[in-house]
Amino acid sequence: MKWLLLLFISLSMVQESSFLRTADHLYHISQQKKKTTPAKKRKTTPTKSPAKTSAVKTSTPKTSSEAKQKQAQTQKEIKLTEAQIRENEVKVSKSLAELGKIDLQIDKTTSQIKELNASLISLNSKISSLETGIKSNETELARLREEYLKAVKKMRVTKKNKSTLVFIFSSKNLNQAMRRMRYLREFADWRERKTDEINKKISFLEKQKIDLASARDEQTTALSLRKASQAKLEVQHKQQEALVAELKQNGQALQSHLKKKQAEARELGNMVSQLIAEEQRKAAEEARKKAEEEAKRKKAAEEEAKRLALASEEEKKISQNQPSKENKAVKKSEAKKSEKSKSSTEKSKSPNVYADARKRAPRSKSTHQDIPEATNFTAMRGKLPVPTTGSFTVTSRFGRQHLPDLPDVEFDNPGIDAESDAGASARAVFQGTVSGVYLLPGYNTVVIVNHGNYYTVYGNIDAPAVKNGDQVEAGTTLGRLALYDDDASRSAIHFEVWKNREKLNPQDWLR
Repeated sequence: MKWLLLLFISLSMVQESSFLRTADHLYHISQQKKKTTPAKKRKTTPTKSPAKTSAVKTSTPKTSSEAKQKQAQTQKEIKLTEAQIRENEVKVSKSLAELGKIDLQIDKTTSQIKELNASLISLNSKISSLETGIKSNETELARLREEYLKAVKKMRVTKKNKSTLVFIFSSKNLNQAMRRMRYLREFADWRERKTDEINKKISFLEKQKIDLASARDEQTTALSLRKASQAKLEVQHKQQEALVAELKQNGQALQSHLKKKQAEARELGNMVSQLIAEEQRKAAEEARKKAEEEAKRKKAAEEEAKRLALASEEEKKISQNQPSKENKAVKKSEAKKSEKSKSSTEKSKSPNVYADARKRAPRSKSTHQDIPEATNFTAMRGKLPVPTTGSFTVTSRFGRQHLPDLPDVEFDNPGIDAESDAGASARAVFQGTVSGVYLLPGYNTVVIVNHGNYYTVYGNIDAPAVKNGDQVEAGTTLGRLALYDDDASRSAIHFEVWKNREKLNPQDWLR
């Protein structure tokens, strides 16, 4: 029994100790949970971002097919962006061209309105003057008629309603008859003068009235034209405002386009300036070489003349020391030599010999400095033809241009830009020589023609028809013009005029 009791006690003690250990373990676990719970809450907020980044990273390609798809999508987006940029640039370019045309139209319409206003002022003055003149002449005509009627009535009273013959033969004596005859003759002359005066006054009045009617018709026409021009000007201003608003919306594309265009214009100007400087350098070098050759030729001729003079003096001395027979022989030989030299000179002077000499001599090509073209070109100021075979509408003027309502946006044009028909060609405005044919960004093919001290530049040629060194006349086709990017029904040309290395306004030279 004792051992059973001891076994029970020992088992109960073991269970109690295991229970205490279990309870103690659970207590420690609960305390650790209480301590770790706030820390876990604090870590939950930053742990979300790695979760997100892991989600983003999951979009990165994991296979080669996904990488190719990603690359294709990127290329597509790049192409769409480039297409959008090109579209914006074309849109801006077109808007600028339209704005340039409208600006010129506004200037033209404004000039027409000014001319019409001046014409109306002149017509109003003319009408006022005619009205005053007609009123004065009508008063004068009434006075003349009144005087004429008074004189006729007085004459009738004097004649007592008798006929002219009765009035004369009823005189008391011969003197009275003579006086009456003289009086009647003077009255007849006066009456004739007054009748002519009255008729002239009537004709003048009729002419004044016709002029007044014509002036009033012109005034009505001028007022109608001015009204139409003012309405047209309002429409043009609205179009201008719409284009400016559109350009403002594409402000970034506008600035980019003008910056690019200015860089292209600067590159063209530098190229033309370098070409002119090089040609001037070559011309100066040729002139220097010619001067040196001429100086050498003169020096050789002088030396030859001195040598011949010395030789002749020596021959004279020898002839004086020799005997008379030998002297005669020498003289005969000298005479024969002189005859031979004369015959040779005569032969050399014959036209056939000159022709042979011209055939044998190398022909030198004439330079621009040999032809007085510069003077002729100067005389053509305001008389040159337009540089295209088709229509010619200026879209951008020469010099620094500011856009309306956009004072910060400007472009310095070294020439003028104009619009023409599809299929139109550039043509030379004056005779000269082609100095350069270049490909240049923004201007396609550029042809430069030398006219002496003046140069003309033709840009935006698609298919050139000339090459360096070609001689051209006024009207010679230089090449077909390139079309607009967005409109195949129109072409464009860029045209410049230079005097040496100074840029001139081409519109001052064109008629």
